[in-house]
Amino acid sequence: MKKSDTEQIRAANRVDIINALRVFGPVARVDIGRITRLSPATVTAITSELANQGVIAEVKDSTPTTGRGRPRVLIDLNPNHAYVLGIKLSINEIRLMLGDLKGNIIAESVVTAKTQAHNQDSLNEMLVSQAQHFMAGYPEQAKRLVSLGIAIQGFVDVHAGDVVWSPALNMRHVNLTLALEAAFNCPVDLANDANCIAYAIHKQPDFANCRDFAVLMIGYGVGGGLIVGGELYSGHFGAAAEFGHTKFSHEGPQCACGRRGCIEAYVADYALYRDASAVMDLPATDRRHPSEKQMSRLTQLARDGDVAASRLFHQAGKALGFGIANILALLSPQKVVVTGPGVRAFDQMQAGILEGIEDSLIPELIGRADIIQYPWSQDMTGKGIIALALKHFR
Repeated sequence: MKKSDTEQIRAANRVDIINALRVFGPVARVDIGRITRLSPATVTAITSELANQGVIAEVKDSTPTTGRGRPRVLIDLNPNHAYVLGIKLSINEIRLMLGDLKGNIIAESVVTAKTQAHNQDSLNEMLVSQAQHFMAGYPEQAKRLVSLGIAIQGFVDVHAGDVVWSPALNMRHVNLTLALEAAFNCPVDLANDANCIAYAIHKQPDFANCRDFAVLMIGYGVGGGLIVGGELYSGHFGAAAEFGHTKFSHEGPQCACGRRGCIEAYVADYALYRDASAVMDLPATDRRHPSEKQMSRLTQLARDGDVAASRLFHQAGKALGFGIANILALLSPQKVVVTGPGVRAFDQMQAGILEGIEDSLIPELIGRADIIQYPWSQDMTGKGIIALALKHFR
């Protein structure tokens, strides 16, 4: 075996151990071997190297012990060894997040900005300025910054670092990585927000053994992310799983992308509120971004038996089910996970989802995939972009 091959295998094993500690730590070395399927000798050698470099440290096992044996020695990542900066770019908002080596968000700041008022140069200037200003407040962490990540709604080419189209911007084909790479002298990744959510869920312990699943994000838009073979799948052009812009009806309502009949045009918050406003007396709002309070009120109307609201959520569920049926037929995943702020109304969509699936597929193609709701107790986009940026630490 060539030396380079040996080095590549050792580097891959090192990444596997770091990832295992990020998801499951603190754990004993024997548990790392079980999780990664690496030999005890390999685990010992690599963890010793990581300890010497300050990447990991031993921690006290707080689990009560029985018997006279020596307590287990646990190891975990040293969260202060390295940091990443995550940026979530939304309509008129920039969220900056500082993440540690464990993937925890330890500081964040939200900046209100008219994102649609910028051209490419001024947008990049603003992002660099805001990122530098934010990191200036954390000088020690800035010295250990290893990478940046940007999450944005819309079509992105992750390989080129380009936003092909996003409702947050008034232009197409915008590069958002090169200026930040030059300013911070480190790698910068760009990702679709739904892919970030899929990756964040993939890194949860409950999904550690789930290697093939789809994540659908519903809320201000509708997005999709795919985990295939235990890896985030981006496709050849870096823009895979644009679930929200697959069709439910070519003659359907207008979508934010400019086309008609996309699943998003039935399911997204703006679509539901728009269609509800046409038949109900609802407060005026930003037509592209109704508030959480307004969407919760609309959902409650459906729960209280309002016929028009109930019909809208059922139709949204049916469109969602139609799209899920396509995923089941094409990919046969272990799970389809529905998450995002829009799951506030999952109970009102559920019957429509099942109807859409059953109308679209024979029972044999529906298979045994679990279709589950994943709670939206926190914005998983930030967790995901931090986790993706941390892939550069090896």
